[in-house]
Amino acid sequence: MNAKTLIAAALMALSTAAVPAFAQSYSHLDPITQSQKSRAEVLADLQIYRESGLAAVDRTEDFALIAGQRTKAEARYAELKASPKYAQLVQQFAAKEAAKGAATEGVAAR
Repeated sequence: MNAKTLIAAALMALSTAAVPAFAQSYSHLDPITQSQKSRAEVLADLQIYRESGLAAVDRTEDFALIAGQRTKAEARYAELKASPKYAQLVQQFAAKEAAKGAATEGVAAR
């Protein structure tokens, strides 16, 4: 065997030994947890987030503008979240989800 063959064989042996180290699963670092909120709550929260102006502030790159607007938007978000409007939105989205589920069950039953 010449030197090129020995080097190639050594590189092949090293590369196959290193593959399992790169193929590790990192699922233990990011465990999947059950959400504590329903889909309707998440959708209602998203709408409140947008209506309060927080979404627009988060998209803004002008940091001088953000400071004052963020404070106002956070106050508006807290106000909307505590208001009956949030509960109404949750009920509205839950009803839509229930109607959608009933429609797909009817299709599956045919």
